[in-house]
Amino acid sequence: MHYNPGCNITECQSSPSNDTHNNLVHILARGSRDSIHYIWSTIGAPTVLMVHTTSKESELIVDWEKLLRATNGDNSGAITFEPSNEVDFSMAVMFNKIWEYEDLHDKSELPEDDTEMFKPYDLSQMRWGDFNLTMNTTGLTGNFTGATTQSDMESLFQNGSISFRIHAFKTDDRSADLPHLQYTSNQTQFDFTIDSVEPRGNMSRYAMELMLLTEDKHLDLKKMKSIDDEYTPGVFELFELTMTHSDQTDSYVQWKPVCYTKSTRSMAVATPTKTYKLKDLDTTSIPADTIARAYFTNLDRLQRKALNVSFGLTGDGSYVASNFTSWTASVGYGEPPSERLSLLIIIVISTGLGIPVVIIMFGGLFICCRQKDGDKGKKEIMDEYPTVNGGETDAIN
Repeated sequence: MHYNPGCNITECQSSPSNDTHNNLVHILARGSRDSIHYIWSTIGAPTVLMVHTTSKESELIVDWEKLLRATNGDNSGAITFEPSNEVDFSMAVMFNKIWEYEDLHDKSELPEDDTEMFKPYDLSQMRWGDFNLTMNTTGLTGNFTGATTQSDMESLFQNGSISFRIHAFKTDDRSADLPHLQYTSNQTQFDFTIDSVEPRGNMSRYAMELMLLTEDKHLDLKKMKSIDDEYTPGVFELFELTMTHSDQTDSYVQWKPVCYTKSTRSMAVATPTKTYKLKDLDTTSIPADTIARAYFTNLDRLQRKALNVSFGLTGDGSYVASNFTSWTASVGYGEPPSERLSLLIIIVISTGLGIPVVIIMFGGLFICCRQKDGDKGKKEIMDEYPTVNGGETDAIN
């Protein structure tokens, strides 16, 4: 994990006048024959760019002058990889807007008409803190924490913030915290949190808009169901946003439909999320100055989609009940990890089903043996009596 690699200009070394830090974090996973690059950044708008190369020696190249001092906001080509011909696949997820709406009828349903919502928080207009102060290169974690610079909404962040906590991994396992998502060394997870932001309504709820760019031909949203809620009690679903090419999954975004209303997560403070349909995205809607625009030089040839995820369920008191919402998802390369029954659950199910089967089998065998012994006893009793007339019948004339 490296912070602002190779940057020597003043915009990287100190905070500008508006206190916004130009954060760019490079996470690299090298295999024996390939490399996976994750670049997280708050430049322009919070974005994660994932690039897979078929070379274990591939390198990230950032033209910082072009990225941060581009004229007319055109930073296209500021991010590249060498050797360029070894780039196999790339995609980006941008976190564009936070919607807030007044849920007076407690329907927990994001309005279809934007005019029915409050003015959104534009994440490209945020004042971000210094990621380097929270970066843990051993645990591969760190926080992007920000507050809006939109003049008519700055006061709402007087004691609050919006943050993304990112976490990369060296092994395959499950997260220690709920919802206990599976992770691999080929992915990064993030916790998105709205903390103590002053709501503008008495029944305010929030939702987040994600934008997705990919070179793959197919971008699909799937809802997977499971019979097991061992790791996330009460949650039997898993959402996957997969990017595929020639029937091969290249990357994914994965999450469970649950968020938490306290920083200490437990089943008692869990509340569902809602995931909405994918929408087509015009190139003009993509935020300027982001690392996605800096890397993808031709947006027209990409698959472009947008997706909303809203937080909360009817009857949970809405955001104002706790002034806290936190949601977890992961971004990864290759096939997403699938939910499997744990060894404990397999043993419990096997025991629960096996014991009745054993009882039935032994019960049936016992009954059969008793029946056979009964038939033998009856035969012995009948043999003790002589046959009438020696076994012959006299005719009556």
